[in-house]
Amino acid sequence: MNKQIFLAGVLLGVSSIAFAHAKLQSAEPKVDSIVETAPKSIHLSFNTALEPAFSKIELIDAQNVAVELPKTEVGTDNSMRAGLPALKAGEYHVKWSTMTRDGHKVKGQYKFSVK
Repeated sequence: MNKQIFLAGVLLGVSSIAFAHAKLQSAEPKVDSIVETAPKSIHLSFNTALEPAFSKIELIDAQNVAVELPKTEVGTDNSMRAGLPALKAGEYHVKWSTMTRDGHKVKGQYKFSVK
């Protein structure tokens, strides 16, 4: 009986590794950063492959108004990118959402400021 419980635990552990959610590995501009010069793009890197049709980046300014961005591009290097218009000084909130190839939906957000 203990052998069956052990095997069930091992199988659950393996399946949770195989179906891990995407985790944000790095961001440009960096999380909570204050940049001197307005960035030209947002670039987010993840630990797993992303589904382009379900991956998007949004940008919200200090007045809680959405900044219009071009369509989010998804790279073969587990990243997504969106070009930015000229940004004024102030705080911005990056909101992202994606789906991994195994079907898990994830989202997150962070802020950065332009001096």
